[in-house]
Amino acid sequence: MKTATIDELVEDFEFLDAWEDRYRYIIELGDQLEAMPADWKTEENRVQGCVSNVWLVIRTEPGDPPTIHFAADSDSQIVRGLVAILLMLCSGRTAQEILSLDVERLFERLELGKHLSRSRSNGLHSMIARLRKLAEQHAG
Repeated sequence: MKTATIDELVEDFEFLDAWEDRYRYIIELGDQLEAMPADWKTEENRVQGCVSNVWLVIRTEPGDPPTIHFAADSDSQIVRGLVAILLMLCSGRTAQEILSLDVERLFERLELGKHLSRSRSNGLHSMIARLRKLAEQHAG
């Protein structure tokens, strides 16, 4: 999955007028996620605080500084699309780059808070918190 900037994602969403089309786009992004091996779908890799099952795995690529890559999956199409957006923003970056991203600002600009259920919004915040926690652990 390619990386993207906040502005690129906002531009993609602004191209779509209706929220029905935006939901379809989110689902399409989720369909582009690489399949996660079944043995990675463990309780240890599951994001707590999500109603749907979401698994998130981190791996680092050597470098100075190291680059972080994420693999993720969900059993919900919409949530899988939200995960894909997070990976587009965060995967392939350094820990410091991930920690400095204002992901919440992106979701405000996309107006997702107005169009997601409360449980999905809470799950999204749990996913963001987990990404940051994993990046913090690898920042040293």
